[in-house]
Amino acid sequence: MSKPFKSITQQIELLETRGVQTDDNTAAILRREGYYPIVNGYKAPFIDETKTAEEGDDRYVAGTKFSDIHGLFTFDRNLRELTFHYLIRVEALVKTACAYCFSEKHGAHDAYLQLGSYATETEYAAFGLNDYGKNLVKLISTLEYKSKDKRSEFISHYQTKYGEVPLWVLVNDLTFGNIQHFFNLMKPAEQRAVCKHIALATGRGGSSTLGYFHPTEAKASIDYLVKFRNNCAHDDRLYCARVGPHHECGYAMMLVRIERFLPETEYKDMLDGIIQLLNVSAATSPVMRHLIGNMGFDMQTKEDRVVVRLPNS
Repeated sequence: MSKPFKSITQQIELLETRGVQTDDNTAAILRREGYYPIVNGYKAPFIDETKTAEEGDDRYVAGTKFSDIHGLFTFDRNLRELTFHYLIRVEALVKTACAYCFSEKHGAHDAYLQLGSYATETEYAAFGLNDYGKNLVKLISTLEYKSKDKRSEFISHYQTKYGEVPLWVLVNDLTFGNIQHFFNLMKPAEQRAVCKHIALATGRGGSSTLGYFHPTEAKASIDYLVKFRNNCAHDDRLYCARVGPHHECGYAMMLVRIERFLPETEYKDMLDGIIQLLNVSAATSPVMRHLIGNMGFDMQTKEDRVVVRLPNS
């Protein structure tokens, strides 16, 4: 059965019949943002499950305001924008580290297109991964396609002027997901070099608090960060996102994983911005405090204020 078009007035009437309190700003917000992204995207915490089951369509918890739903929508968008700002910096670092460490070990300009430049099937399996042949062929096919893509101005320039595209140039046309697979298929010694490169580039190597880290840790972290990056880029819900093979990584755990990939000052700036956003949002309603708690953050009452903290901070 198709969904009939509803005017802004009809959208407001529908919300009110389902138990949502609207106000003078509702029409303007719906006209600017749209009904579906706000209501269908962020209604879940406000739904009365019992009444919804009884009535056969959405019914909201008594006292729910449209401004509450829109507030969650706005909070999540602000969280995405803030998070994406730092994830694209992580993406750039991982690309740079992989391209540098690979190129340092492989002299041929087209080494990234050669099967022998990558880990063996045994090494790949020892890294906890499957489908070696399929993934290796797919990666090389992707790299070859992108290295010949004349729609990219800088790729076309290097092909025309030099007759080749070195990896440190090509990497700028790869996605974070592409470079994730590239890292997974690198030889073990080169993966370790990438980890060291990242630690040194962020000032977190040697005797620092975090020190150097192992490729298996990098693999898991990059997997999580790629998924959160794509979540932000595609305007998917972030506050309730859980990624990983068993959906084990929520937002708070992502913040733990990202630390190794940012200089200490940038990481602190990120946390300060997020904590500020969470504290402002936690002060708005009990629903927001509940949702922030479900994200993995600790909350304490201090001087009649709700204060949000990172786990174990």
